[in-house]
Amino acid sequence: MAKMKRAFALLLALASVTWASYWMDDINHQGIAPFNPLKNYQVFRNVKTWGAMGDGVTDDTAAINAAIADGNRCGGPSCGGSTTSPAVVYFPPGTYLITSPIIGFYYTQIIGDPTDMPVIKASGNFPTGALALLDSNPYMNTGELNFQATNVFYRQVRNMVFDTTAVRGRATGIHWPSSQATLIQNCVFRLSSHPDDTHSGIFMEEGSGGMMADLVFHGGKYGARFGNQQYTMRNLTFYGSDTAIDQIWNWGWTYKSLKIVGSRVGINMSSSDVGSITLLDSSFVNVTTALITGRNPGNTTGLGSLVIQNVEYKDVPTVLAAADGTPLLLGAADGTVYDTGYARGNTYAPRGPYLIEGRELAFSQPQTLKLGDRYYERSKPQYQEYPASSFLSARDHHAVGDGVTDDTDALSTLLHTAANSSQIVFLDAGYYKVTDTVFIPPNTRVVGEALASVIMGVGQKFSDPSNPRPVVQVGRRGDVGFVELSDLIVSTQGATAGAVMIEYNLNTPAAENTCSQGVPPSGLWDVHVRVGGFKGSQLQAADCPTTPIESNYANPACVAGYMSMHITPTARNLYMENNWIWVADHDIDDWNSTQISVFVGRGLLVEGSRIWLVGSSVEHHTLYQYQLLNASDVWMGQIQTETPYYQPNPPAPYPGTQLNMALEDPDFAADCRPDAPNRPLSLEGDPPCAMAWGLRILDSKNVVVFGAGLYSFFNNYSTSCSTTKSGENCQARIFWVGQDTQGADKMTVELYNLNTIGSVSMITQGAVDLATWDQNRATFASTLAVFRSQAQV
Repeated sequence: MAKMKRAFALLLALASVTWASYWMDDINHQGIAPFNPLKNYQVFRNVKTWGAMGDGVTDDTAAINAAIADGNRCGGPSCGGSTTSPAVVYFPPGTYLITSPIIGFYYTQIIGDPTDMPVIKASGNFPTGALALLDSNPYMNTGELNFQATNVFYRQVRNMVFDTTAVRGRATGIHWPSSQATLIQNCVFRLSSHPDDTHSGIFMEEGSGGMMADLVFHGGKYGARFGNQQYTMRNLTFYGSDTAIDQIWNWGWTYKSLKIVGSRVGINMSSSDVGSITLLDSSFVNVTTALITGRNPGNTTGLGSLVIQNVEYKDVPTVLAAADGTPLLLGAADGTVYDTGYARGNTYAPRGPYLIEGRELAFSQPQTLKLGDRYYERSKPQYQEYPASSFLSARDHHAVGDGVTDDTDALSTLLHTAANSSQIVFLDAGYYKVTDTVFIPPNTRVVGEALASVIMGVGQKFSDPSNPRPVVQVGRRGDVGFVELSDLIVSTQGATAGAVMIEYNLNTPAAENTCSQGVPPSGLWDVHVRVGGFKGSQLQAADCPTTPIESNYANPACVAGYMSMHITPTARNLYMENNWIWVADHDIDDWNSTQISVFVGRGLLVEGSRIWLVGSSVEHHTLYQYQLLNASDVWMGQIQTETPYYQPNPPAPYPGTQLNMALEDPDFAADCRPDAPNRPLSLEGDPPCAMAWGLRILDSKNVVVFGAGLYSFFNNYSTSCSTTKSGENCQARIFWVGQDTQGADKMTVELYNLNTIGSVSMITQGAVDLATWDQNRATFASTLAVFRSQAQV
């Protein structure tokens, strides 16, 4: 404990010093893309090196686009995706005038100096027909997006200002059809509010995201226009936008820490394509109508579900209005109204459905997960307080990152050195092959580059499922301290049936009150797990083809993991944001995004306490995606899962047939047999039962889930089970809450705005189906607003 306090005190002391420039500008960039055919491929690109001036006068469009495109990168219609050409495109301070759009390429991070944020400014002759200043996914002549929006991964935009004020007519800052492992953070949008102009900061019409945080919008007809399957958005502020947020469509959406000031409309969710919105810890100031809904009073479907918790309305005459303008919930034209809790939709507590349309439901709001009156949140550190000399480069410390050399010892030595010196590890872009566990000791900070800093486990030590072994281990059980990890990927290569990609054990005790005076919770931001589907994985289309005809076959060479992440019982006070834990369903580097079959038994197992999972997704694991076991004080915001596309060929638990009952693995043989006691109704029809759970909660306390999308699209690679008029019949059950076995005060679970696809039962508690998809029809997904576990009733 004393060592942890000394380390954190030294870091705080260093942070109090002001430096002349951002470390990313000064550090020696040695990142590589080892599987790129160009041996001199450049990962880091400073736009000024490519000729951009940033003087606000010179047309910098061509120079910026050249910096993005250089090196035969994946950007045109001939490339659907690539993991071999990652890039950081860096903008020093300045104003960069553009006369046509900046075109985004695959696997690109556009990053500015956070100490003096660069401005992308559209000229007065910027074409009004152009979709955006930054078009991350342009439309082709065919009318289709260049990249399939649900397969757009590994992109970021950080620390930038987008200025459209010189453009007359229509203009947008960023066009962002996006999916998992994408991020827009710490950006400002300056928009025209002229009555003849239609400006918006962000336009997003497709995808399967995703995370945005720390954004500020000034003016505009719309601050932002959002349409996507699901998203988590945190700390967005709007000043003077006519409509701050136009929710075009969604299945589920979680907004946290919104601040909307001086708008006519705060959030317009009146579209009939909106499934649900969850709004937390937010404020509306001087807004005529805070929210507009398309859900009519008394509607028994799940469409337009709305959950509000801890929201303040100051000088807001109408809190909620119908699409025709009829007030449904009044505020105060000159005063303040405060909502501790409001729900509008179908409710199960635990039986249902019954309708709730008002302030009838008291939310539990566990204080253990809060800082003051708000749920705890923490932005990804960018270390602008530190000079380049505070960073230790992996390549300077003998780690090669070429995907061939064994870097186990080099990384272990580097991490030990950093922990003892309070310096920050800079893991240069590269694939760091390791043949044994990489241990991250307490009091360590690690930041990657371009989301291309990959730690890749390979070899015999990761191959025994009877003796699982972590690729990356954060602390050992009983260790005390803090960590900060960001912009990293943990993977495997080839058959590694005993690999646990990340094992997290650390206790950060000084964060007990999440107070600013002590050490904050440890954090993992943009730390992803990726198993298969990339160059170098030996788990691509040629290695692991689908086998829809061969019954119940799993190629042993494609069994690539035991578990993706384990937060163990000793772990305490961990904040995770924008983490994608993915077993590949397709080959990213294949032009056709060809489907593949890769097998990992378990997704994310949480056994710790005081855990925040903000904007996370876990997909395609054999037994379950999320499992909470004897966990306590867990906050989950807009989680997202997908069942493996190959199931039920083979059915769960195959090929991971060695169940670990100490970890409470689901026993499909017992649960799914025809004579199972109290057999759920969902097992009586055609949908298969032996398929992976999306979310499974056992004997856990103070669990709050603010938005969940649990999806099952495929049976044996066919979507007919989720797209035909016969109904949702891909699998019988997808979300399970165990019976309370440790007393009525033990099992406490609350879930708000659950969205499911393909599952007959939306909620199963014990052996009882509490909610079914047909009771809660909404968009393509079925939606219910509120669920509370039986022990709370």
